[in-house]
Amino acid sequence: MQQAPISFGLLGGLDLVTPPLKMAPGRVINAKNYEPVEKGYQRMGGFERLDGRPKPSEATYHVLNFDAGTATITEGQTVTGATSGATGKALIDMVVSTGSFGASNAAGYLVLTVVSGTFLDNENLQVSGVTKCVSNGTAAESGALTDANNTTWSRDAIETARALIGTVTGSGRIRGVWVFGGTKYAVRDNAGGTAGVLYKSTTSGWTAVALGSRVKFQTGTAAISSGQTVTGASSGASGVVTRVALRTGTYGGGNAAGQLIFASITGTFTNGENLQVGGVTRAVANGGSAAITLPAGGRYEFVNHNFFGASDLVRMYGCNGVGTAFEFDGTVFVPIETGMTTDTPNHIAVHNNQLLLAFAGGSMQNSGVGDPYSWSPITGAAEIGMGDDVTGMIQDYTGLLAIFTRNKVGILYGTDATDFSLKIIANDAGAVEWSIQKIVNPIYHDDRGLRDLRTTQAYGDFKMGTLTGDVEPLIRQKKDAGVTITASLRCRKKGQYWLFWSDGTGIVVYLGRPRPEIMYFDFGSSRVVYATCSSENADGTEILLFGSDDGYVYELDAGTSFDGGEVDAYIRLAFNHARSPGLNKRWHKATLECDATPATTLYMVAEFSYADPEQPPSIEQSFSVAGTGGIWDAANWNEFYWDAPIYGRAHCYLDGIGESISIAIASRSTYEAPHALHGMTLAYSHRGRVK
Repeated sequence: MQQAPISFGLLGGLDLVTPPLKMAPGRVINAKNYEPVEKGYQRMGGFERLDGRPKPSEATYHVLNFDAGTATITEGQTVTGATSGATGKALIDMVVSTGSFGASNAAGYLVLTVVSGTFLDNENLQVSGVTKCVSNGTAAESGALTDANNTTWSRDAIETARALIGTVTGSGRIRGVWVFGGTKYAVRDNAGGTAGVLYKSTTSGWTAVALGSRVKFQTGTAAISSGQTVTGASSGASGVVTRVALRTGTYGGGNAAGQLIFASITGTFTNGENLQVGGVTRAVANGGSAAITLPAGGRYEFVNHNFFGASDLVRMYGCNGVGTAFEFDGTVFVPIETGMTTDTPNHIAVHNNQLLLAFAGGSMQNSGVGDPYSWSPITGAAEIGMGDDVTGMIQDYTGLLAIFTRNKVGILYGTDATDFSLKIIANDAGAVEWSIQKIVNPIYHDDRGLRDLRTTQAYGDFKMGTLTGDVEPLIRQKKDAGVTITASLRCRKKGQYWLFWSDGTGIVVYLGRPRPEIMYFDFGSSRVVYATCSSENADGTEILLFGSDDGYVYELDAGTSFDGGEVDAYIRLAFNHARSPGLNKRWHKATLECDATPATTLYMVAEFSYADPEQPPSIEQSFSVAGTGGIWDAANWNEFYWDAPIYGRAHCYLDGIGESISIAIASRSTYEAPHALHGMTLAYSHRGRVK
C-alpha cells in the first residue's frame, strides 16, 4: 500500500491536560531538560561555576615543542617561560619523542592549559625557577595532530579549568548574587555563620570586599563633603570621608543627622564629641566609630539605579531582611537607615526616582525623591501599608508599581508621597515570594499556578491570566509533595521565565507565542537554586547567574554540561493518529529535523496505540546528526559548520502497527553543544479499522 506522509512542527510545549484526540501533534506529554525556544525544543544549555577566572567552557590547550630537555615536567606543574614570563599548566606529563634527559637532549612536546602570555622560541622553560627544557617554536593553540588527542585534551582542559574555580568562602548557601558595573558579586555567611560577607569575582577567584567604617552624626550645622578629613575634637581620631549620607534634618536648622563613611579611620571616634573639619565643628558624633558589617542569614535582593543624574553615578542598592538596606558603588558601602525601630527591609524597588523598602507587617516606605539616604517627611519620605507581608515589588511596562503580598495584589498610582494612591486589585490571591519577574508584564506564582498581570486597554485597569494551565497536574504534584518555590529568573534573549523548586527541578516558560509554552528541567536534588540574577556583562550581553546551597555561583546557558555532569534530556511527543483515529496504520519511518553540531547523538524510540502492551515499542535507535551549516554570503562567520547541511535530519525506520504513534527523543551528553528539534515527518500506510 502506498505510504502517506504527515509533517508537523515541534512546538507547544508540555501538555498534561488536553485529551489525546484534541492534542496538537507537536506537543509533548513528557519531558526533561529540553526548553521551549523560538524554533521549537532545544536541549537545555549547560551551566558552570564561576568566580572570575576563565570559564571552563572557553578553556583551550596549547602544544609547545621543546628540546634540550634535562628533566621531566609532570601533569599539573606550572611551566614558565624564563624570558617571556608566559605561564601554563601541564595538562599531561611531558611527552619525549627523541633523546634522553641523561644526555640533556630530550625533545618532544608539552601540552599546556590555562596559558597566560606568549611563549617565545628558544627560551628556557622552567618549573619553580628550575630550567627543564628549551622551547622549540611557539605554542600552537589546539595543536593536536589527531582528532582523538584534540578531543581528549580539549575536554581535559575544560575539567582542569573547572577544578580551579572555587566556592564563595564561608558556610551555608549563597545568600545573594548580583552584577554591577560588569563585576559579579555574591554574599555568603562566614565560616562560623556569625556574619555575612560580600565578595566580588576577580581573576584569582572570589575576594572579600572591605566595607569600611562609619560615624553617625547629629546636630549638624554645616555640610561635610567627600574627600574632607574629619577629626574628633576629643579623641583625636581622624579619617577621610568617602560618603556623607544625610538622613533627616537640615544644616541650616542645625539639626542635620546622618552618617559619615570612611575607608579607614585612625584612632576611634567617641560618642558626643565634636566632629571638625579644619578645626571648625560641623556636627556631633552620635555614637562611636564602628566597622561596617553585614549580619548573618537573610536573603538578598538588589537593584541598580542612578539617583543623582551624572552618568557615572549608577549604584547598586540592596536589602536582606536581617539588616539595614545599603548602597554600594563598587568601592564605597553605605548602610541606609530609615529610622524604623526594626530596620530590616526584605524587599526593595525603585519607583519614580525614589527608593522603596518593604518591612515585615506590610509596611512600605519611600525615600525622598532623588535621595536614597533621606527618610524624612520634609523631603517626601512616607509610609504605605499593605496589611500583609510584602512578597515583592516590581514595575509594569506602564511605569506603575505592582506590590504583592501572599494574599493580595496592589497597584501604586501617583508620582510621590503627595499623590500616592494604593489600589488593591486582588484580595483573594497574591504572589509566592521570589517568584516575581517582569517580562513585559509582571509574572508571578500564586496558589493557582503561574500568573500574568496584564494591563487592559482601559489604562490603569488590570487582569490576571493563568500561564500554567497546561501543566496544572505537575504544579499540584509539587505542592502536594511539599516542594516549595526557591527562586525565579527571566531570560530576555529567549523570552523565557524560569521557576525553581526546592527539589532541584523547575519549569521554563517561553512567552514568544500567543500561548505560553512550558517544559520541565531537573538539575538534581544535590544542587538547589536560591539567589538568582538576570543582568548584563560589561559588553551588554545578557548573563544569568544563580547561587546554590553548595556554596558555588553558577552561570546559566554556559558550557555544555551541568557543571561537568551529564545532561540527560528527553521528550515524548503527543500520540499522533495522522488525522484518522479509529484506523490502524503501519508506521514506516520518522524523520526528525533539527539544528545540531557534527557531534550530536540522538536516540529515538516509538510507542504505538497509546502504549498498548499488545503493541510492543520499536527498538531504540541512535543517530549521529549534523546540522547548523550555512549559506555562503548569508550566514555569519564562525556561526556555522563547514561541510554540514543547513538543517540536520535523523531517519528512524519503523515497523510497527497501531492507531497512533508517539516518538520519544533522548540525548545524553556532557560535551555536546545544545541542539534544537523543530520538525518531524511520519510515513505510514492504512491497515483497516481498529476492532
